[in-house]
Amino acid sequence: MTRHAHLATFVCLVIAAASAAASAQSITPLCTPRVTANELVVSPAQRYSAGQKAQPPLTDGVGGFDWPDTPLGVIKTESGYEFFGSDGGAHYRQLWNGHWVGNNKSGSFVRTVGTLDNPLGSAAPQDVSVSPNPDPSVNPNYPSYGYMGGGPVFQVPDGMPGAGNLLATYHAELPNDALYAALGLAASTDNGLHWTDLGEIIRLNQSYAPGLDGFEIGDGPLVLSPDGKYFYLYFPDWIANGTLHIGSSTNNVAVARASVSAVLKAAFGSSPPHTVTFEKFYHGTWDLQPAVGGASTDLIPKAPFTGYLDIHYNSDLERYVLIISDDTDFAYAESIDGLQWTAPFDIGTFGPIAAYPTAVGLGDDPHILGQNFYVYFTHLPTDGSGWTNGEVRRLSVSCQ
Repeated sequence: MTRHAHLATFVCLVIAAASAAASAQSITPLCTPRVTANELVVSPAQRYSAGQKAQPPLTDGVGGFDWPDTPLGVIKTESGYEFFGSDGGAHYRQLWNGHWVGNNKSGSFVRTVGTLDNPLGSAAPQDVSVSPNPDPSVNPNYPSYGYMGGGPVFQVPDGMPGAGNLLATYHAELPNDALYAALGLAASTDNGLHWTDLGEIIRLNQSYAPGLDGFEIGDGPLVLSPDGKYFYLYFPDWIANGTLHIGSSTNNVAVARASVSAVLKAAFGSSPPHTVTFEKFYHGTWDLQPAVGGASTDLIPKAPFTGYLDIHYNSDLERYVLIISDDTDFAYAESIDGLQWTAPFDIGTFGPIAAYPTAVGLGDDPHILGQNFYVYFTHLPTDGSGWTNGEVRRLSVSCQ
C-alpha cells in the first residue's frame, strides 16, 4: 500500500471514530430503570444442600458448591427453566452414567432445572466440566488452564444449523500468581449434559506473562447483531503498555464479532467441531484486529463504572441494554446498534460484593428483555466467610 493510501485510510478511521463518539453523545436513554425489589432466591443453606447431591459429586475435598461463580445462562423449556453456571469446584475425571466426565480443572458447567423464583429447583444439579476437543490442535492451550467454567448460554433457534443445541462462552484462566483469562466457546448437543471445547475466541491485547497484574475479562453472553448476521461478545480489554502493570491502559467496554452462520456451521456441522476467528472492533472497523490478542476500541471510554458486563436486547425499547457491576454498584446503559452507548448511570448499590449480573426477560425467550425484567447476581459478604454465606439475589427492574 502506498504512503498516500495509508494516509487516506488513517483519515477515514479518524473520521469514523469521531462520528461514533459524536453519535454516542447524542443518544438519550429511553428507560429510567427503577429497582422495585431485591429478593433472596437462593440461600446459603440451599446452596449447601445442592452441593451435597450434585452429580457427579464434588471431589476436591476442600472446596464446595461455589455456585454461581459466573454469570448465569437461562433457557426456557416446556416444563420450566434451565440455568447454567460454574460452581467453581473441582470434579476429577470419573465414570458417571456410562460417560467419562470432569477433569482435573476447577470450574464447570452446572445445569439446574427450576423456576425464576427457585433456580436450583429440587433435582440434583448436573455438573459437567468442558471436555477437550477430539482434535487437540483446536485448542493447544486447553491443558494449561487452571480454571475453566462458564454459564452464558445461547440456544440455537429453529431454522439455523444446530437448531436446539447450545453454545456457551467460557472463562479459562492460565496458571499465574494473578488473574489472566481468555474467553472461549463450548458446544452441547444434549441440552447441557456434556460440553465440548471449541477453542479460544478472545484474549486481552496484553499478552500472558508471569507477574502480570490481575485483570477480570468476565464471561459475557453471545448477542445477535441488529441484522442478525453476527455474534457480538463484550468484554473489558487491557491494552498492552509495555509493563506488567495495568495503569490506565484499559478499555471499559470492548466488543468482538464473528459470523453467526460460520460459527454454527463450525460448531455443529464440522468434524471436529471448532470455533472460527472473531475480530475486535477497532477504530470504526472489524477488519484490522483479531480477537485473540488484537487491539480494541473502548465503546464507553468515559464510563464512570467498570466491571462485569451483561448485554441483552430489549424488545420493548428496541435497544440493547447493558448492566455493569463493579462488584458493589450496578449501572445501566443503552444502545441502538450495539456500538454507540449512552453514558452508564448508577441504579443502586447491592454489595458488599455483588458480582456476575444476569438480566433475564419474563417472556418466552429469557434473553429478550421487556419493560419489566429481572437481574440475578451472586452476593457475598465481606466478613471472611466467603462462599459459606454466599447467596443468589434477584432485582426486579421496571422501566419508567
